[in-house]
Order: sequence, then structure tokens, then C-alpha cells
Amino acid sequence: MVDLESAGDELYAGSPDDFIERRKALVGEARAAKDRALATAIGALRRPTRSAWLVNLYARQAPDELAKLLDLGEALQTAQRQLSGPDLRRLSADRSKALAAAARRAVDLGHDHGYDAPEAARLEVSQTLQAALADPEVAAQVRAGTVTQAQSYGGFGPFALVAPTEDATPAPESAPEPEAAEPEQADDGAEARRAEARRTEAGGRLEAAEAALSTAAEEAETATARADELADRVEVLRAEIAEAEQSEAEARRQARAARKIVSELEDAVRSAREAYEAL
Repeated sequence: MVDLESAGDELYAGSPDDFIERRKALVGEARAAKDRALATAIGALRRPTRSAWLVNLYARQAPDELAKLLDLGEALQTAQRQLSGPDLRRLSADRSKALAAAARRAVDLGHDHGYDAPEAARLEVSQTLQAALADPEVAAQVRAGTVTQAQSYGGFGPFALVAPTEDATPAPESAPEPEAAEPEQADDGAEARRAEARRTEAGGRLEAAEAALSTAAEEAETATARADELADRVEVLRAEIAEAEQSEAEARRQARAARKIVSELEDAVRSAREAYEAL
């Protein structure tokens, strides 16, 4: 007998391509068992987006790696509460490396299952895992492998944590006057400033491109979620139509049987009347 936990485990462990069809079959099994509440609950399970599926895949196939990543999030929270600068710097660097590795692993697992994830999906995987480091509810979904859409964390805490800088050291009371630079040294300084300007400009373009990518990814996620909601609604309506058709067919069968009985009784009454009149 199917239950909600086993149904969810089966659905979220499989490919999103098979989700709707398999969910429909599980709803049918619950209805056949006369468990309408279970059928409704299974029918309400949402199909995961591609990036959410990658997170679920990672959680199910690399649980030990995920556990270490989430432990790192707890360590970051502890360091933040204790205001431990050295620990925060070290753990923040470790977090960045671990998140990048986890996102790559999730993308690789998707490739093994026939899905070549675009950069936007990889970013959503990373954002969801970052959210899991700070939000216990997201962490629980990730651990269970039942994420349905990309998550993000907009509050305070380790998710938005930036490693603090080293403690400032007092400036010397006086500094020797710099010696006059030789012409070559002056040229080197000008070239360094130009190189820094080019890096700054390139950094600005990179930030703009990443912002555009993030916006496009959010719009795609919203459109996908809307499409999934409509697909879910279509499935619910189809199930309701199928149930109504079955009820209609049963009512018509009963109506035919009743009309047959009426016809037989009419014949019996007619025969009885004729016999009575013949007396």
C-alpha cells in the first residue's frame, strides 16, 4: 500500500520528465484503495524544477558530502555568535570552496543522468545550498531531497557573511619622505594604474553580466513554476473529470436497470389488468 512518504520519495528521486505521469499513477493507486485524502495529498506534490532536481540528486547520491557542507554552516553560525574573526575568515573561505564543489558535483550528477545544466541552473543550485546553510527549513528540504524550486536566503547570518578583514594596526607616527622616483619607476606606476583601471572596468562588466544572468534566471524560474502549477491544475482537473465520467457511467447503468424494472412491472400490470377484465 502506497503512503505519502514513499510516494514523495519515489517521485523526487526520479526525473522531472517522469514526475507528472508517475504522480498520476500513484494518485490512481490511492483512489483504488479508497483513500481520497492520500490521493489529494499525492496530487498536491509539486514537480521540481531542474535546478531543484539537481539539488535533490546531490542530496540523495552524496549524503556524506552534504552532511559536511551543512555542518560547515553550523560552524559558521557558531563563529558568528562568538564574533571569532579568525574562525569567520577561515570558515567563510571553506564555505565558498565547499559550495563551488557541491554545485559542480550536482551538475556532474545531472550530466550522468542525461541533463547538461546551463550556468543559470548551476547558480541556482549554489544559491539553494547557501540558503540551506542559514535556514533550517531549507536545510531539512535539502536533506530529504524534496526541494521543488530554487531557494535563496535574504536575511542576516552566514549566508550573507563576508570574512572580516584583519585587525587594523596603528599607523606609524611619522613616515619618511619618499625618494624621487626614477623615470622608469614612474612609468611602471602609470602602467600599474592603467592595469588597475582595466581590471575595475572588467569587474564592472562582469557584475553587470552576472546581474543580468541572475534576473533572467529568476524570470525563467518564475515562468517554469507557473507552468508547473498549471500542469498540476490540469492533472487535478483531468482526475476530477475521469471521476465524474465514472460516476456518470454508473448512474446511467443504474438508470437503465431501473427503466428495465419499470418496463417489466408495466408488462406485469398490463397482464394483470387484462386477466381481471376477462373475468
